[in-house]
Amino acid sequence: MTSSKDYREAQLRIENVSKVFTPEPSLLRSMSGRRSTAGYIALEDVNLRIEDNTFVSIIGPSGCGKSTLLNLMAGLDEPSSGQILLDGIRIRGPGPDRGVVFQNYVLMPWLTALENVIYAIQSAQPSTSKGSAKEQAREYLSMVDLDKAMGRYPREMSGGMKQRVAIARALSIKPKILLMDEPFGALDALTRSYLQEEVLQLWEKQRVTVVLVTHSIDEALLLSDQIVLMSRGPNAKISDLINLPRIRPRKRSIIETHPDFLAVKQRLEEHLLKETRAIEET
Repeated sequence: MTSSKDYREAQLRIENVSKVFTPEPSLLRSMSGRRSTAGYIALEDVNLRIEDNTFVSIIGPSGCGKSTLLNLMAGLDEPSSGQILLDGIRIRGPGPDRGVVFQNYVLMPWLTALENVIYAIQSAQPSTSKGSAKEQAREYLSMVDLDKAMGRYPREMSGGMKQRVAIARALSIKPKILLMDEPFGALDALTRSYLQEEVLQLWEKQRVTVVLVTHSIDEALLLSDQIVLMSRGPNAKISDLINLPRIRPRKRSIIETHPDFLAVKQRLEEHLLKETRAIEET
């Protein structure tokens, strides 16, 4: 049971959040000709508390509302009911206190890697001079090993390089919390593995709160302090919270051999298999 002390100290609080997607007016008429106002209940009564400086992964079957929940945290969409608070302040839209990394990079193609990061810094902190923003942008791009690619345009970079620019850009605004929506999903296995290690090292240095949406059990085990299990949708809920052993720094060899991690992996596999089968049977 969560104590009042835990409640107050949670950096991010998701309280009784539901999200209903209502069809556009032009789509409200069903094929039978009858009027239909029913919406799709993506999330129902979701409650979650995320502590400061922790790495939390959200995992669940396809269509369970993981990305929807992340978008609500980012302020890119609003809950149909309930509220989300960051440091006690209700989230009512996007803000520089939250950095977001998407799967598809979302870089501005007419700007170089350096210019993309400079733009982010000056947008979040308008009073920052061009010289200071450039210096900070170089620092963050160096953190992700892009010293020699700062002058490249997105079309001149591989998928892995573009995602590193996106990570540097998100960190450069110095957010309280970093939200990552399957940032490695479109990458090949080798690049994905490399970037997982890189993000892990960056997190060890920065210790910013991270919420990661992923389909990968191994990725969640490697990176997380806590794993949030989502039930199948619609009406998706949080099925369980799993706290992982606080073994840091985390190595792949640990999650592949440590009995506690192996037990959690089996638990996650069983959960995803059960929920996916239930979807197929409906």
